[in-house]
Amino acid sequence: MTLVVPVRLAAFGRITQTTSREMTASSLLVASQCRPPPREIVALRLYLPDSGAPAGAVGKVREPASDDAGFWVDLLDTIGGVGERIRKLVSRTLRAEAPAHSPHRAAARYPTCIPVSIESGKKTFAAKAMDLSAGGAFVRCDERLDVGAVVGMKLLIPAHADTVAVSAKIIHVLEGGPPHAPWSEPGIGFQFIDGDDAFRTRIDRYLELMSNAAPRHKPELG
Repeated sequence: MTLVVPVRLAAFGRITQTTSREMTASSLLVASQCRPPPREIVALRLYLPDSGAPAGAVGKVREPASDDAGFWVDLLDTIGGVGERIRKLVSRTLRAEAPAHSPHRAAARYPTCIPVSIESGKKTFAAKAMDLSAGGAFVRCDERLDVGAVVGMKLLIPAHADTVAVSAKIIHVLEGGPPHAPWSEPGIGFQFIDGDDAFRTRIDRYLELMSNAAPRHKPELG
C-alpha cells in the first residue's frame, strides 16, 4: 500500500536519507536512485509517525529490482517493538480512505514560506516551498515539470546562511485552481529522496520548531 515515511538506509558503504513509496508489515519500497545489488543486506531506520524513537530494522534487497520508483526491501529483523509499531501503522492506514493516485502522508505537514531552487536538466529556477513535512514539500511555481521526474532541490531553512540539498521526485502538479477553489495557486508536490544526514537533521529540527509555533495539520491524503 502507498505510504510515505522518512527512511535512513545504510548499504554498500553509503548512507542515504530518503523516503518510502509503499509499505507492508514486512517490506517497504524505498524511493531512491541509488540501488543496492539484489540480496544485499541493509540497515534501516524508519521515522514512524508515532511517539517512539526512530525504528531500527535489518532488511534484504529483493530480487529482481523494481522500476524507477526505487527498490523493495524485505524486513528480516526489527529492534525491540518495531515490528508491532510497523504493523499498527499499516493497519491504521489501511482503514483510512485513500485515493488511488496519491500516497498517504504519514507525517504532519506545516505551512511555511521557504526559498528553494530547483534544477531540472539544464533549467534552474527559484520558487517558494509553501508547506513542508518530513517526507516532502509543496512548492508554489509556474514551471511545468512531468510527474515522476526527479530533480535537484536546495532549501534555505530559516536561521541558516547556507542551503541544504536533496533530490526530489514530482508526485503531483497543480496547474491552477479548480472552479470550486479559484484562489488555489499553481505548484508542484515533491517527495524527498536521496538526501544525507545533514539534510535530515536540519529538516527535522525546523519541523520541531514549527510544531511548537503553529497549529498542526493532521496527516492527510493527497
